Formats: sequence, C-alpha cells, structure tokens
Amino acid sequence: MTISKEVKVGVFAVMALTVLYLGFNYLKGVDFFASTKTYYVMYDDVGGLTRSNPVNINGFTVGRVAKIKLLQNRKNKILVEMDIDSDIILGDTAMAKLNSDLLGSVSIIIFPGDISNPIKPGDTLRAKVDPDLTELLKESAQPLSDNLQVTIRKLNVLLEDMNGSGEKLKAALESFTKLSDNVNARIYENRGNLKEIVTEFKLLSQNLNKTVKDLQPTLQNFQTVSDSLRNLELNATLHRVDTLLYHLTLVTQKFENDSGTFGKLMNDDELYVSLNKTIADLDSLLNHLNDNPKHFFAPLGKSKKKIEKEKAREAN
Repeated sequence: MTISKEVKVGVFAVMALTVLYLGFNYLKGVDFFASTKTYYVMYDDVGGLTRSNPVNINGFTVGRVAKIKLLQNRKNKILVEMDIDSDIILGDTAMAKLNSDLLGSVSIIIFPGDISNPIKPGDTLRAKVDPDLTELLKESAQPLSDNLQVTIRKLNVLLEDMNGSGEKLKAALESFTKLSDNVNARIYENRGNLKEIVTEFKLLSQNLNKTVKDLQPTLQNFQTVSDSLRNLELNATLHRVDTLLYHLTLVTQKFENDSGTFGKLMNDDELYVSLNKTIADLDSLLNHLNDNPKHFFAPLGKSKKKIEKEKAREAN
C-alpha cells in the first residue's frame, strides 16, 4: 500500500505540533510525566496571575497554576487551581500567599504549616495577599504628601504676611540711601579736618614709638638692677637661715650629749629625784613651822630633845 505525500505531510505536521506543544509547556515548567496533586485557593483579586505561573515553597518551584476561574455567584471571587508535586505534604494550617515582584511577575508562595495534620488533595488553602508595589508606594508617599501640604500652607501664610512688606522694604531702602548720601556729604565737607586729624595721629604715633625706643634701654637697666637686688636679698636671707640652722644643730647635739650640763639635765633623772625630795622636805618643814611656830620663834628656843618629847606627848 502506497502512502501519499499528503498523508505523510499531515502526520509530520501533527507530530511537529505535538512536540512544539510539549516543549513549550515543558519550558513553562509543566512536567507531563510527573504525578501531581490538585489544591485550590480563593482570592478577591489575583493581581495579574495567569495559568502556568509558578507555585513556590521557600523559593523552590513545587508546582504551577493549572486553572483560574471567576465565581460570579460568590461576589466575583477568583478560584485558583494549583497542581503541586505529589511528594509535597501540606498541613491543615497551610496558606497560599499571592506575591508580585518589582518586574510585575506574579507567583504563589505556599506555607506548608504543621504537616503532622496533612490535608487531602482537592482541599482549599487559606489565602493571603501581600500589598502590591502601587499600594506600598501609596503608603510610603502618604506621609510625604501630608508634610508637603503642611509646608505649602506655611509658605502661603508667609507669602501673605510678606504681601504688604514690599512698600516697607522700599521705604527702608530709600531711607538708607538718604542716610548714605548725608554721610558722604558730611565726609566731603570735613575731609580737610579728617586729613589733619589723620596727620596728627600719625605724628603722635611716630613720637610714641620713638619714646618707647628711648625708654627701652632704661627699662632693661631697671630690670637688671631689680633682678640683682632681688637676688642679693634672697642670697643674704638664705645665708642667715643656713647659719641659724647650723647653730640650732649644735645646740641640739649638746642637748643630746650626756657629758654636758643640759644633757645631764635632760637625760639624767638624779636631779629630778633630788629636787623632788628637797621640795618634800621643804613642804614638811613649812608644815612643822606652821603647826609649831614656838619651836623656832621662842625667846631662847628649844633643844632637839625637848622638841622630840613634845612631839611624842602630842602623839600620845
């Protein structure tokens, strides 16, 4: 049986289209030979999500968006069908977050949750949507806009306050101009006197400089004499102090020497004991004189034996 050229071309075209379809979907991440599980998530707005967009866990692609459907009977919510690798386990607290980057590409990020209580294929995950770049820019620009409005209002108030200041400024400038003209006129009228004053001041300065130069040797001599007198007085005082200390040292050495009179007085207690005994005897004598004056002042006096007998009699 002979196959016509038309049939061969048709078969080749079908095969080419099939290979092209499979290759295109493979480049988009679709693996026709891998087993997958189907899960669902429902959003209010998908923000440009399309079929075949990736589904990631921690940046690793684990599936793709298989189908997107608008549910008009549920307030226009959007149901997203995801095909996820069959070896991925999702817990009952798993979430699907819609994520968009700066380049505008949209993807779904899966948070598996607690896989100890896994969900079954066909269940619906909780949805989570991050604010897009436009909303972030709005939130960031809102404080700046408020501050700019406040600044503009303050600037308007300042301009309103300065609205009537132009005439005042002009009048002030005219007054300053008149004052400057008057000062220039007075300077022009008195320039001769000013010249004489400057000349006299210059002569006075020259004479003062000459006088200072003439007095400089005298001041130097006076300083030399003053230094000499100060040094002389200081030297004489130091010499007297040195002599005084020398004699004081000699006196101290004599006090410390036991062979001298002062040394014996300071170091030997014999004189102290004798002096103390003499004072005690004198005190006893004075007491006896006070008690028995007739022993000493009688006309003929009394003998020692008679005195001792009287003392014994008084004692008995």
